[in-house]
Amino acid sequence: MRKKIFSYFVLMFVTTVLLQAQNNYEVDFYIHEDENDTIYVTSFCGAKTEISDTLIKRKDNSFHFSAKDYPMGMYMLKDAKERDMFSFLLGKSNKFSIEIYPTGKAFVKNCMENDAYMLYQYENRKYQEAMYYYKLNVQKDPDKRDSLFAALQPIMDTFENFQQHFFLTYPNNFITVAYKGMNQSVPAYFIENGQVKPDKREEYIYYMRKHYWDNFAFNDNRLLYSPYFISQFNNYVTQMTEAIPDSVCVAIDDFIQISDKKGGKEYSDYVIAWYLTNMPSMPFSYNEIIYVYMVNKYINRASEYLYPSQIEKHKMYAERVSLFLPGKIMPNIVLKDFNGKEQSLYSIKNKYTVLYFFSTTCESCKKNLDVLKDLYKLNKEYYDFEIYSIDLEEDYAIAKARQQADPYPWIVTQTSVETLRPYGFVLDHTPEMYVLDKNKRIINKTPMYEQIEKTLDAALGLEKKEKQ
Repeated sequence: MRKKIFSYFVLMFVTTVLLQAQNNYEVDFYIHEDENDTIYVTSFCGAKTEISDTLIKRKDNSFHFSAKDYPMGMYMLKDAKERDMFSFLLGKSNKFSIEIYPTGKAFVKNCMENDAYMLYQYENRKYQEAMYYYKLNVQKDPDKRDSLFAALQPIMDTFENFQQHFFLTYPNNFITVAYKGMNQSVPAYFIENGQVKPDKREEYIYYMRKHYWDNFAFNDNRLLYSPYFISQFNNYVTQMTEAIPDSVCVAIDDFIQISDKKGGKEYSDYVIAWYLTNMPSMPFSYNEIIYVYMVNKYINRASEYLYPSQIEKHKMYAERVSLFLPGKIMPNIVLKDFNGKEQSLYSIKNKYTVLYFFSTTCESCKKNLDVLKDLYKLNKEYYDFEIYSIDLEEDYAIAKARQQADPYPWIVTQTSVETLRPYGFVLDHTPEMYVLDKNKRIINKTPMYEQIEKTLDAALGLEKKEKQ
């Protein structure tokens, strides 16, 4: 991948939220039969996971964690090789200790929340092990499925009873809040033999979209500081939402409206900040449409946690990106090829054009170019397309030598990023490809070869459908 042309702004929101917490903790960990002299504390905030502290074993074989200004939520201990050991909670108790054994059995002092949480984790671990061995044994001997399930059933019933009792006894425990927030009751009307009825699939998705966040505790920020919220949200925008930008934007709007209404402004702000910060680094039309939408609708709200200079960068970047979204006309690019002949993008009269920005020394580009050559050779006539490529290699001699040694069979020009700036391009990386129709209207943008063929297939399919 070619190096970025400029560095973009960082997500300020996470730091801002962390400083709002103002919670100080002193925690001791006693981990029996463990040889690690160093362990790590991992924190979560939405999609962000990071090592927050390093703990060194003391003379009494314990580890001490002194945390200042940490938010309430779920944390993970990792061993010296950064493998998960066990999770724990930071909550209302500020000074406590956890003693844990290899079996998963734990003893907690001065923290009722962790005491209950560790109990749940212990019982859940036994249940998950039973499920694992059941599936493993069924794979080994499918004929014993019924007898194996009969042996599993009492374990399942025991855990279900434990779980229900736990939720009633500890309604405000983190695990109870997380479980209820991530599980929605589904009317029997949609289900048959444990699966959604095929003829009710669309109705089921519509119902789930409307009720997806019914049980989520938006007024409890602990879920933001755990892996659970981002998992729930990702499922919402991928599984419960049609994979087109307009539908995703509506889903985001619905989420923000629900979150705000239920006292979850911190969740809303996180989602806004995430899309504003991450979408510019994902060079697909799909992502850029969402990004521009988020900037246009929510950038003023983002002023609460972004500097004015960052907001201006967002506005300028979105304005530039919007010039090259699907439906916009690609400007006529006129550049010289390696023979000194001017090549005009608008001179191409094929039904479709692939506009390809690459760099000779870019490894990702080389992989794309290899498969693009096959597509061009085998299906150029079928799709009726031409390729107009622009080599952004900074060393002209290297670029020319490569073209002379192994000429690409399509139009190959060469220029610099600076030369293309007047056209309005935002070229932060290579490869980058656009698919254009006969009128040079943009159909799609992607850095991936596979998407080119899929886009051409979709365009041909739409064309055939319109003729019927």
